[in-house]
Amino acid sequence: MRSFELRSMSSREVVDLLSRKDVDLTRARAKAEMIIERVRSGGDAALESFAREYEGFPGGSLRVAPKAIKEAGRGIPKATMAALKVAKGRIEAFHSRQGLKGFEYSDRTGAYGMKVVPLSRVGIYAPGGTASYPSSVLMACIPARLAGVEDIALFTPGSKGRVDRLVLAAASLCGVDEVYCVGGAQAVAAMAYGTETIERVDKIVGPGGAFVSGAKLAVRGDCEIDFLAGPSEVLIIADDSADPDLVASDMLAQLEHDPLALALLVTPSKALVRSSMRALESLMATTGRAAIAKSSAAEGAVFVSVRDIDEALGLSNRFAPEHLVLDVSQPRRALAKVKSAGSVFLGRHSSVAFGDYCAGTNHILPTKGKSRTVSGLSVVDFQKSIPFQFLTARGAASLAPVVDAIATAEGLPAHVAAAKARAGGRLR
Repeated sequence: MRSFELRSMSSREVVDLLSRKDVDLTRARAKAEMIIERVRSGGDAALESFAREYEGFPGGSLRVAPKAIKEAGRGIPKATMAALKVAKGRIEAFHSRQGLKGFEYSDRTGAYGMKVVPLSRVGIYAPGGTASYPSSVLMACIPARLAGVEDIALFTPGSKGRVDRLVLAAASLCGVDEVYCVGGAQAVAAMAYGTETIERVDKIVGPGGAFVSGAKLAVRGDCEIDFLAGPSEVLIIADDSADPDLVASDMLAQLEHDPLALALLVTPSKALVRSSMRALESLMATTGRAAIAKSSAAEGAVFVSVRDIDEALGLSNRFAPEHLVLDVSQPRRALAKVKSAGSVFLGRHSSVAFGDYCAGTNHILPTKGKSRTVSGLSVVDFQKSIPFQFLTARGAASLAPVVDAIATAEGLPAHVAAAKARAGGRLR
């Protein structure tokens, strides 16, 4: 664990504080590119070879039978299935309020507007193999469906040719019947370029490890991607009204993800720093993922003392966290000053854990400071806008002089001629 007092830090120390540890994407991309080229040239045979090498694939079809997807829920405890259905409904409720909206208006020159259409085919990557993440399936597939995407292909690592039932059940709840038992960079390659039996997609979304991120980086010139996800992170802004045990529990929930995970507490209360550190130490001693949490906490559990909440918000906006918790007495006032965050959790009861599963907001979020410019996954990510214009004859005649003046200044005479032709060959 590390503790700092912001007022005593130099600008260099602040920069170091705001820097993040990350995997070496250069090396990951280099290995991913070799895999991608093998899949591009070898197609299904290359995919099967990688599946045997990395996932113990015994042979047969890499595509999960639609019947197996549909029936996956039968082998899952009723309470778990009920929880997935609740989460699905809440995610739909939130995301149904999103999305681009088309419009049209008219003026004296004609009619203008924008139509919104969904992407045709999307590839979803769901982490798997050693663990099961049905929540990631819901978070990616639901906004895609709400956007109107018809074809969704889900790729996830398997274990000896089998995909976890929870992942299949989540896919079934979302109406997805195209699931492939393929993970890693090879899955990204199959989505981006296709094979003999797999149709390429328009966009790849979903979280993954270093090689998945490296592969997404390698293919993004040929296939659209969402963003490159790094280790999970949370920044908690708290005042002296916060409960140190609750603060520590949210920090631990991030630290247990990954040895590179990051959890920051930024507070004007030095007493809260001390009590939260003690609480985190105590919780880590009993957690089921103690080894991972202790490894990440060594450098990734950071406690920062500031003058006031405004200074805390300033630091947070510079850091641009994936998750931002506002555990303060007036959270909505603090929210008004938030400029960069993947998702914000207000008040004492809003744990990041709710957002991860069932609050309704998306948990596929930008990390590594990307929330300065990038938003979390939403319905908009699966839509595109197409502007249109419908000029009248009078409108063309009235706008042609504008084209004439600007295009002539830019040295593009054919533009002038085209505008004049549509305007009936005359300018006025």
